[in-house]
Amino acid sequence: MKNRKAHFFPDQISMDRRNFLRKSILAAVAVGASSSIPLSALAMECQVVDAPRTLVNLMLQGGADLRFLFMPAPNHPNSSYRDLAWTARRPLYESGYGNYQEMFDSEYLLATDPATGFQFGIYRRAAWLKEQFELGRVAVVANAYCSRNRRHDQSILNADVGEPDLDVLNFERAGWGGRLVEFLGDGANSVELGSEISTFNKGSVPGARLDQVVHAQDMRDISLAGPDDNSPASRRSILARALGSYYAARGQEVAAEKSADWPYHIFFQHNSALRAFGATVEARLEACQPLPDELANLGLSSPEFAQQCRNLFDVCQVPDALKLGVVSMKYGGWDTHNNEAAEIGANLQDLFGEDAGLATAMSAIENLPWIDRPASSQLVFYLASDFGRQIVANGAAGTDHGRGTYTMVIGEAVRGGVYGEMFPDREAQPDADGNVPLQTPGADIEGLTSTERILEAATNWSRPGAGAVVFPDTAFSGLEPGVNFSTLFRA
Repeated sequence: MKNRKAHFFPDQISMDRRNFLRKSILAAVAVGASSSIPLSALAMECQVVDAPRTLVNLMLQGGADLRFLFMPAPNHPNSSYRDLAWTARRPLYESGYGNYQEMFDSEYLLATDPATGFQFGIYRRAAWLKEQFELGRVAVVANAYCSRNRRHDQSILNADVGEPDLDVLNFERAGWGGRLVEFLGDGANSVELGSEISTFNKGSVPGARLDQVVHAQDMRDISLAGPDDNSPASRRSILARALGSYYAARGQEVAAEKSADWPYHIFFQHNSALRAFGATVEARLEACQPLPDELANLGLSSPEFAQQCRNLFDVCQVPDALKLGVVSMKYGGWDTHNNEAAEIGANLQDLFGEDAGLATAMSAIENLPWIDRPASSQLVFYLASDFGRQIVANGAAGTDHGRGTYTMVIGEAVRGGVYGEMFPDREAQPDADGNVPLQTPGADIEGLTSTERILEAATNWSRPGAGAVVFPDTAFSGLEPGVNFSTLFRA
């Protein structure tokens, strides 16, 4: 049964806190902030609003070896491929494994594609991903590429911009997230949950590329700093009171005394707008659900990613206050030249463990009140990395920079399964020079499908017609034979 509760009043919100936030908002309005602040914020009650369809760009910075995440099943139809893959990648695992079956049983879970019955291994510490895949909510796109080179800086830029063939290292460009929110219109924003705003969020207007970006590094501390009630004599409290008094006292005088073209108006305008926006968001969150204990206490190898998961939960509570259009998340630390199993294992656990990042965040989001559409059904995660890794392990129990990789699209709206040949037979056969990729250091997963193709379908799901505008050159980009993304999303 659908949850049609229009309002939600948690008992833990104190009247003193509500009055403080209400006064903060009114004070911001008094010094010249926009008068369009929602009345619901002033009323201090939770306004349940259905989230719009929202793409979450989860960037795995550093070149993730997703061939480690996915491995052939022991009953793989091409036993020669399986045996060569084991020889090529055996240095990545403990030396005690006597054979492939023994390693697989210890390190992987057997997953079955619900559409085709094809079986393969998903790394054991990514149990949530395996569960979601078998529910038909994960599309694994094999042999994808978001860059044609092996350089971190260029490839991250290419992924953020959505142009795999870009070969100019110029960060003064529009990202695909920025282009998408421009298409969405109505003041839609790209909401960055990480510690820094990436090129992905930037818009197309030079000098105003961040106009439609909200940096939500901590949704529960998004407003300008105020006095610390527990330490009124601290340096922070003194400075906050002084600045607040200055802007409150001088704001109206400046507006009356200075001409409209006085360049320093912008400081007063920004102060007013940021105080009003921050107070509005914090007031709404205070009146809505607190962070669930399992999310508030989420302990991951990456505290930053744990915070992003908490932010995502809160974003889904107040999408209208943020004018939510698209979300940006990131997880670094994938440059695994050595000791790969330990490093990538911890990363994959953080992302896909059954009690870890995405599983905990999505479980909490599923329990949010909703009117017509639960927020969990409105989120689709797009996961890519700057590049892949070479398919043969190096001598330091790691893998070096490669090109081709896997890309994943995750969500209830996704028509899951494997798109493309997951473990191409060609990797076990001699190439034109007589080299067998699975026996040749330096060999890459061959990139056949441009991530532009995947993103065109994803942005069309977000808003019909977006793909052709955000990715106008998709028709000229790579696509593996037999792959079709027209049905990547459910009707």
